[in-house]
Amino acid sequence: MERYDRQMRVAQIGKSGQETLRASTVLIVGVGAIGTYAAEIAARMGIGRLILVDRDFVELSNLQRQTLFTEQDAMQKEAKAWAAAKALRAINRDIVIDFLVDDANGSSLLPFAGDVDAVLDCTDNFATRRFLNEWCLEQRVPWIFASCAGTFANVMPIIPGETACLHCLMEKMPLFNETSCDIIGVHGALIPMLAGLQVSLLTKLLLGERSANYYQLDNWEMTFQKFGVSRNPNCAVCVRREKAETVFSKQPVLLCGRDTVQFQIGTAIDFSAFQAVLGNQDISCSANRFVLTFTFRDYDFTVFQNGRVLVHGTDDLTVAKKQYQHFFNEI
Repeated sequence: MERYDRQMRVAQIGKSGQETLRASTVLIVGVGAIGTYAAEIAARMGIGRLILVDRDFVELSNLQRQTLFTEQDAMQKEAKAWAAAKALRAINRDIVIDFLVDDANGSSLLPFAGDVDAVLDCTDNFATRRFLNEWCLEQRVPWIFASCAGTFANVMPIIPGETACLHCLMEKMPLFNETSCDIIGVHGALIPMLAGLQVSLLTKLLLGERSANYYQLDNWEMTFQKFGVSRNPNCAVCVRREKAETVFSKQPVLLCGRDTVQFQIGTAIDFSAFQAVLGNQDISCSANRFVLTFTFRDYDFTVFQNGRVLVHGTDDLTVAKKQYQHFFNEI
């Protein structure tokens, strides 16, 4: 029987719709809670090419709400994008799964410019979402904003030149703040519900149906609301096209709620050479192809091959910088 038989029986999809999905490329930014569920649904539906972008690695605390990952992935601190791609390839070998272990920024997404039909926002911070809002406007690519924390979830398709953009939405809804699951937690059962809504909206977009609505779900009170959102005729981003500040900086950045400071070296790290440096100081480390970890003076370090360094165990930029500069000369 045809793999997608049950899906093609859906009147709104059919054989032609399935062929459209098979010919589509979707960029998924963030392969955590929302991203793993959304990517799995999209892969099982037969969307032809998925590009997974995530800068982080798997931790044990992720497993409560993030599918595709295993305890072994967490123990080995595997890069999320790589681990998710591995799992998805085992689910559907007939589609293309690409991945990128990096921030989503202008440089990292440059290879995909002009080659993406839609973008799924599965991130956990509004800095990245603001960047995606601008990038998708520049590329004229529709994207679907999604966020959740506690028992609330929000989702809205954003179509450049047609619907309100994220900046329009945030100006009109001041109560829509930047709280995250790091601060107020998240109900595990909420995640697949939100991912299902997001991929449903994605399917409609890919098949040519447009929507300008904002949706909110509360899975504790079991309520679902839909709001019409008008485009701001004087929006600084989607109308006046003003540029925001650079999203990610090479300067030290405190990661909210994680007792962690991030540094950007700006160049790739030779793990073999760095392991030799650590060995000369009798510091043991663990490494895979993307992530190297070690402990120094009671601070845990996570070093990414692309030049990103996390110092765990402090929220003091000065203290973190002192530990960091024990190993690296660049700020």
